Order: sequence, then C-alpha cells, then structure tokens
Amino acid sequence: MRLIDSHCHLTDEAFDDDRLFILNDLSNFGLKAIINPATNIADSKMAIELAEKYDNFYAMAGIHPEEVGDITDKDLEELESLATNEKVIAIGEIGLDYYWKDDNKKKQKEIFIHQLELARKLEKPAVIHVRDSKDDVIEILKDYQDLKIQIHCFSDDLETLEKYMEMGFFISIGGVVTFDNGTNEQNAARNVPIERLMIETDSPYLTPDPYRGLRNDPRRVVEVARKVADLRDMKMDKLAKRTYNNTKEFFNL
Repeated sequence: MRLIDSHCHLTDEAFDDDRLFILNDLSNFGLKAIINPATNIADSKMAIELAEKYDNFYAMAGIHPEEVGDITDKDLEELESLATNEKVIAIGEIGLDYYWKDDNKKKQKEIFIHQLELARKLEKPAVIHVRDSKDDVIEILKDYQDLKIQIHCFSDDLETLEKYMEMGFFISIGGVVTFDNGTNEQNAARNVPIERLMIETDSPYLTPDPYRGLRNDPRRVVEVARKVADLRDMKMDKLAKRTYNNTKEFFNL
C-alpha cells in the first residue's frame, strides 16, 4: 500500500521530541512521503531545511492567515526568496480565517492575494486554508483559476464543494471525516471526483478516531484513508493508490 499525507505540520513544536523518529517510521505505515505546509517565515525555513535532508519530506513556504498581523514588506520579500528554493513544492498554507479574528479581514485578504500572485509568478500550486470565510475565498479565487489549487481539510457543505469542483480545485480530507459529527467531511469524501481527492492529517491537530484526544501525527493518515475508502465503498489499497497518485500529480513530485 502506498500512502502520502498531503498536509501535516511536522515542523510544529509538538514534534520536537520525536520528529526524526516519525520520519524514519513512516514506511512502517505504508507512507511514502509527507508534505509540510508552513505557517510563517521561520516555519518555512525549517521545512526547507528538513526537505534538504530527508527524501520523504516535502516543504511548502507560506504565511497562514492567523500569522498576518505583524507581517511586513520585508517578510514578504523573504518569503519570495524562500519560495524560489527548489525544495519548495507549493505556496501554503495560505487563505482566510475569520474564526479567531475577523477585524483584520483587509490585511488577511491582502496577504492572501500577494501569496497567490507569488504562486502564479513561480508557477507553483497553492494550498488554501478556509475557516468561516468561504464566500471571500471563493470570490478571490475566481481570479486565480489558472493556478493548481488544493482546498485543505475541507469542512463546508455540498453547495460549496460543488463551487470548488466547478473551479477545478482539488480537495483534501482530514481526520474529522472519522468523527460521528463529521457530516460535511463525510459528504465530501463521498462526492469529490476520485481524480481530485487527497487525504491528510493536519497533524498535530484533528486526530482521527480511534486516537481522538491524543496528539495527531502523519502515521494516522491510515485511519483517514480507511474511513474514506469505506465511505466510497472502495478497497483501501485502491483508495490509497488513487490519492497517492493525485497528490504526486498535483505537487509535481
């Protein structure tokens, strides 16, 4: 079986004690690789450093919407320099998040658009974070349908999913799909065209059942794959192969 975690934060401090052990243990769970989004400049640097050392670790560079508060023009210049590194396979994770803070929508949008322009300039995919912000995200992305776009950890309704499908985006499903109340995620897992489906953990967050309550890590993507395969009435090996190939194609691996 071949699996790939299309979105996990192995650079998070939650993994400071066992990051390298996990990287060396991935193959025991059928994982061929993991893809690590960045949340800020320091995180982008760390991801690149790991990608330079480990063949099963791929890096993104980007500024998460929750991190835009103190971002300066100098930071954006440094981000572009980092993003040109050959080890950076995408710009992410970027987007809009109005859940924790919505009084800085203007700046969130500005930084989001700046990074979409960077993705276009460098001809790299973009990985999008959407939380309580789908209408604004859709409106902005209407101007970037030439880009390869992944909506990570999809959690919205089928109407929103259909809009993303019409715009040609890829959808990644995370651990919430295993929850009893993960209705939106389960509906998406059933309805995303198989050629545009990916799976992820978003670890250390969103730990899937039966490990809920514990720290998540990329090896738990097996549980996501198992649940999605069940929802689609597919054999797990086939689901793993399709999502693995989709992820490789999307990120040009």
